[in-house]
Amino acid sequence: MTTTISRKGQITVPAAIRKAIGLTAGTQIALELGPAGTFVARKASKESHFAKFRGIASKRGPGNSKEAMQLLRGRVEHGDIDR
Repeated sequence: MTTTISRKGQITVPAAIRKAIGLTAGTQIALELGPAGTFVARKASKESHFAKFRGIASKRGPGNSKEAMQLLRGRVEHGDIDR
């Protein structure tokens, strides 16, 4: 199947492909570069853009702004926060 890119850079996904993978108006698709000048289009994941960052931050940091300021001002070491 072929399609044409508009002046605005838009393409029309053929109806058979839209129907096969459940694309409707407003559905987001993800485009990825492939080998030799190709690209792959797939239905975008509903996962949050920030989901990949969940859990990477330390959970042992300051619990509130007072503790954060103590750490920033160098009054205490990380493990010696007054609580």
